[in-house]
Amino acid sequence: MREYLVQTPHSIGISIPNITASCAEQDDRELVSASQSGDQDAFAQLVQRHQRRVFNLVFRMLQQYEEANEITQETFLAAWQGLPSFRGDARFSTWLYRIAYNCCLKQLEQRKRDKALQAAIQAEHLLDQVDNEGHANAELERQDCQKLVHKHLSMLPAKYRIVLVLRHLQDMTYEEMAEILTIPIGTIKTHLFRARNLLKERLQSFEQEWKTRG
Repeated sequence: MREYLVQTPHSIGISIPNITASCAEQDDRELVSASQSGDQDAFAQLVQRHQRRVFNLVFRMLQQYEEANEITQETFLAAWQGLPSFRGDARFSTWLYRIAYNCCLKQLEQRKRDKALQAAIQAEHLLDQVDNEGHANAELERQDCQKLVHKHLSMLPAKYRIVLVLRHLQDMTYEEMAEILTIPIGTIKTHLFRARNLLKERLQSFEQEWKTRG
């Protein structure tokens, strides 16, 4: 199983196991306080508690494992460096997700500058796969359906993709999403409505094209 390595400014490696234990916010506050005093072990525990959900969020935004791994590391490094300015107005997890989201946006902008068309390439590859899988069994068809949804999700504009990821894949409330994205709840609901419709339209369009080919 792969591990994530987060480096502090002192270049001390912290090996992070892949765990999912939920932890009390009070414990987070205690660890944050210790981390702000320079306790790297306390920060390692914060990473340990939150790394999986952060990675999942980043991966859903970027759709590339290695890139998501790098941005996850960048997120925790930015969190470590930004701890002195963290005042606890929001929960640590909310603050951390906001950093992750901003890191994703920067990476997506970098892709544009480099004229990276990874999402389009992935979608084209998926079409080729579908053409060659006419005799797939039910399990493969289910997996293909999941892949199809995730591929089209990756092609949505970032502002629509993030609300679908946070709401349906991270199970967050509107209030939590508003804190992370720093936009009103009404705007989040509007983005969700448009995102769902856009994703539905793209999937229906793909289905029609598939039937035409068949």
